[in-house]
Formats: sequence, C-alpha cells, structure tokens
Amino acid sequence: MDIVPAPAEVPFVRHVGERLVRVGKGFDPEDPTQWVEAEFVFETGRVIAEAFGGDLRLRHGSR
Repeated sequence: MDIVPAPAEVPFVRHVGERLVRVGKGFDPEDPTQWVEAEFVFETGRVIAEAFGGDLRLRHGSR
C-alpha cells in the first residue's frame, strides 16, 4: 500500500491540525443499512460522511 497526500478536494484536508469539536450521527430508522451519517464538526466548519447502501460520500457541511 502506498500512502500519498490527499487531493485538496477531499473535505477533511482543510481541517488537518484543527481541533475536532463534536461528532454527530444519523441513520434511517426504518432501515439503518441503507443510510448512515457522521457529522464531524471542526473549529472552522463541518464534514459530513454519509453511507448509502455501501457507497461512502464525503461533503463539506455548512456552518
């Protein structure tokens, strides 16, 4: 396995070195295997990690 720098468009990159303030979670109460979410709150913004039926999506959250 090679370890390489993450591209700038990866949502976590802008928060490297910042304090993690809070982590929240969410899920589909009807079928939690279909949608699960984690919200990572940093000092300067948020990153949302969502899993939809096995696909992971990362995005910037609004403050």
